[in-house]
Amino acid sequence: MNKFIITVGLAFAVAVPFSNAFGQSTNAPLPKLPSPAVRDLAAHPSAHVGQLALTGVVGIVNPGKGFVLVDMKEYQNEGFNCLATDEPTKISVRWTGTAPKVREKVRVKGRLAKQTTGYAFTGEKVEKQ
Repeated sequence: MNKFIITVGLAFAVAVPFSNAFGQSTNAPLPKLPSPAVRDLAAHPSAHVGQLALTGVVGIVNPGKGFVLVDMKEYQNEGFNCLATDEPTKISVRWTGTAPKVREKVRVKGRLAKQTTGYAFTGEKVEKQ
């Protein structure tokens, strides 16, 4: 009889901390991804390292490798003229999935990482806007 009481006591002692831990994690809201303008990311990439979401217009597509995302305001004002300049108004997105079409407005969720040759933005999800 003593074994049964000890077993129940241990099970209850273990179950309470787990239920509190799981309850807190499932009720916590998911963090919102930072969403800088493409222009801001291109001009100051070190300020945006990590998970983020970008909205822009697809300027160039390289199927199976990625695409170039143009800043929304830049596209509205100048079209794709920025593709031929060194101005920080566009970024390359590494993307191996189905490529979006040129001129499509998309939101890209992904990760910006510092690498030995600079910064790389790797898309994890692309949504048409």
